[in-house]
Amino acid sequence: MSGKSRRASRNRMFQRKALALAIGGSVALAFAGGAFAQATTGTIYGTVPVAAGETIQITGGAGFNRTISVGPSGRYSITLPVGNYTVSLLRDGKVIQSKANVTPAAAGAVVVDFTSPTNAQTLGTINVTANAIPAIDVTTTNQVTTITARQLQQLPIARSVENIAMLAPGVTGGAPAFATSAIQTGTKLNSSLLVFGGASVAENAYYIDGMNVTDALTGQGGIGLPYYSIEQVQTITTGYDAKYGRSVGGVINQIGKSGSNDWHFGVRASWAPTSLRDDYKNSYYSNPLYATNPPDSVDPTKVAGQLYTYRKANDQQETIYDAFVSGPIIPDKLFFYLSAERDQVRGHLIGSVNSPTNTSYIDNYPKVYFKLNWNINESNILSLTGLQSAYKDYGFNYDFDYDTKQTGAYISDNPITKNTYRLGVLNYTSYITDNLTFNAMYGKTHGEFFSAQLPYPGFDPTLPAIVGTSRQNPAYTPNGPVDNAQRGNYNIGDPAHRSTVANYRLSLDYKWRTHDFQVGIDNITTWDKDDGTIATGPGYAWDYHFNTPNVPISGTNPNNPPYVGPPDSNPDGASGYTAAKLIFINHGSVRVAQRAAYLEDNWQVTPDLLLNLGVRDDSFINYNPAGEPYIRLTKPQWAPRLGFSWDVHGDSTLKMFGNAGRYYLALPAGVAMRGAGASTFTQQYYTYNGIDQTTGIPLGIKPIPQNPATGVSANNEYGQPLDPRTVAAQNIKAEYSDNFVLGMQQQFNFLDTNWVFGATGRYQKLGRIVDDWDDTYAICNAAIREGYSNFAAPDGTCDPVAVGFINGATLVNPGETQDLLINDPDGSLDKVTVTNADMKFDMPPKRHYYSLDLSLTHEWDGKWFARIDYVFSRAYGNTEGPVQSD
Repeated sequence: MSGKSRRASRNRMFQRKALALAIGGSVALAFAGGAFAQATTGTIYGTVPVAAGETIQITGGAGFNRTISVGPSGRYSITLPVGNYTVSLLRDGKVIQSKANVTPAAAGAVVVDFTSPTNAQTLGTINVTANAIPAIDVTTTNQVTTITARQLQQLPIARSVENIAMLAPGVTGGAPAFATSAIQTGTKLNSSLLVFGGASVAENAYYIDGMNVTDALTGQGGIGLPYYSIEQVQTITTGYDAKYGRSVGGVINQIGKSGSNDWHFGVRASWAPTSLRDDYKNSYYSNPLYATNPPDSVDPTKVAGQLYTYRKANDQQETIYDAFVSGPIIPDKLFFYLSAERDQVRGHLIGSVNSPTNTSYIDNYPKVYFKLNWNINESNILSLTGLQSAYKDYGFNYDFDYDTKQTGAYISDNPITKNTYRLGVLNYTSYITDNLTFNAMYGKTHGEFFSAQLPYPGFDPTLPAIVGTSRQNPAYTPNGPVDNAQRGNYNIGDPAHRSTVANYRLSLDYKWRTHDFQVGIDNITTWDKDDGTIATGPGYAWDYHFNTPNVPISGTNPNNPPYVGPPDSNPDGASGYTAAKLIFINHGSVRVAQRAAYLEDNWQVTPDLLLNLGVRDDSFINYNPAGEPYIRLTKPQWAPRLGFSWDVHGDSTLKMFGNAGRYYLALPAGVAMRGAGASTFTQQYYTYNGIDQTTGIPLGIKPIPQNPATGVSANNEYGQPLDPRTVAAQNIKAEYSDNFVLGMQQQFNFLDTNWVFGATGRYQKLGRIVDDWDDTYAICNAAIREGYSNFAAPDGTCDPVAVGFINGATLVNPGETQDLLINDPDGSLDKVTVTNADMKFDMPPKRHYYSLDLSLTHEWDGKWFARIDYVFSRAYGNTEGPVQSD
């Protein structure tokens, strides 16, 4: 059947489709460095001449001021918030040497060594330069692309964190349809979705100041900071340590700006007019088979080469305004940063020949960002981040004449959409001793998703929506397809839809001799409230279809539901044209609880060899609209993380590094809405002998023989509550991926300038997926095989009535033997085991990805910097994962 509604991100069929070969090259101006993503702190470390009475003082950032002791070997180390610092060597409380402008990257480390001064009584300051700090960070076991605020002022890139992330090797844009769909359903703002390595757009993670801000409803994309409020953006494709998880693809880690003792303010404006954009290109029908064997979704009168969409009349302009102010509330103690951004996109969009309209649209993306930093004392610091990011869309439709290419009279308003995210993050750090640090983070996001069809001249809220106008019988539409004021909107999102995500993380960091031990918890709870849709008009829509006249539309046996007879069951359907009364109701509130604990050790085995040893345990519980768990994955899911860094020559000029790890992924909240809720999705088929030229409603309708007669559902979605025990296999396990990285970095001098050559190999293997499977007759056959006689008809085959008791879509691990609980017609639950052969999959799910990244970097020398990447990669297999790009 056609006309199916968009399914939740994971509700897609397991497809046997090969992923394409990908060979890519990129050129980017960027810095590389860092170890694990999502962090908000960096490290400054080094050595000093051993002498009595020595201490190290670090000042700067947002009023940071801390003095630490020096170890007996002359080594020191401190982890501190991202910022710009001055590091001073003190002897008996007096400054002996000082190095300024030390800026560690988030999760990265900067070495600042001091040498014996010629005169210990001479006080002086040595300004650090790029050449004074090694270009290669040998304290990390991976390579992360870090872009700073200074670089953002210089790089000519589009204004979003996604475009910043695409400077990293192996990161590309995902299928544009995902971003469009996410905006329409209220789960995305003004940004694209990304592919990291071999993973899909639903397998990545976003962070702001340490909080996970990935879209919790679909797992696709996340919240972004205002462009000029970004202090740093880190992009990592794989290899982060045990502190972090819940993604098998990549991570975008954003850190917002902070205030300081100096006052700063400014305004910016940018304008991108239509006149400076390239012309849009028309699209045409291309498949010659449309004329002789038209699929259900294509107008059979269209042939190859015929104009489909006149896009040359499309236009778009964008205007962006930014303003910020920052400074001290209490000097050295309390600081703030406040910014606002207004991004407006206006334009016109021409519909296809099947929907000949000119839509004038206005999209607004306002953002407000606030950060407060409080230095409670030398040992305790607190920061509060606030962000509101919104999307508001207006649209007005006008007639468009494809013969004259002219815009005509006003038709209607589009539904108004307004999505708003509010975010608050509290970070607390306590330096209990020089060697023991406690960190706590608590963050919360609140989402509001409003959509409504506002009244406009000619709007009739009682009319049913018209869907599939391109499939109307042309014999009854002499003037082209006929629509009405509903404009195909047979349902809209519930205006009361809200979401809340709470994320907290607690950790202890203890440095002992050559070890740096870290232990902590990382928990997230998501509430998705009043999600789903509200029907427009009378509660149903008319969905037009075209099918082969003498072939059943669905099924083969009238006694086996779902069955819909051939269109020519009635004389009016002899040409194959039908109309279905479409009903789609999907509504509820769901919850997801994700818990994790981790332990790791960064062990400096020798002065030149660092090992990162860690393990993480993730657990996931997904709840249905009735508040009952339908997936409970609470047994230990151990995710080991191993990494090494070898400073080959001991002078940070040649580094060998590598890492290996397992990464688990939970099901997003939105899966429960149809996968575990009481949804209704039926179509009742009719033939017709006319179409009302004003309303688009079919005339002279006659029902086609179908089972059930009240409307068929491909997945048994008839509004019945689902027993949570039958929604997923009893032995289902979480999706995971294994990733391996091996690389090197070599520093060399060319024409009196320092360069770094890098080569990194990466391999990723998807170990398991979760997908929905809806072959109810295969389950029935397995039940009969195991002796459940209530499912058998007298001839030993499946009884169609009994089959109707089985869930239409069950969550399974494709390729693995699964234990299902199914509803027996007598009211009990039966345990049935289905194998890969029962599921009729030719092979288990497979997705492999490998790549080689070759890079050449000229580090910042006070004048210029550059990075060139060439990436060769290949992804192959038979599953993309949680989404289906085609």
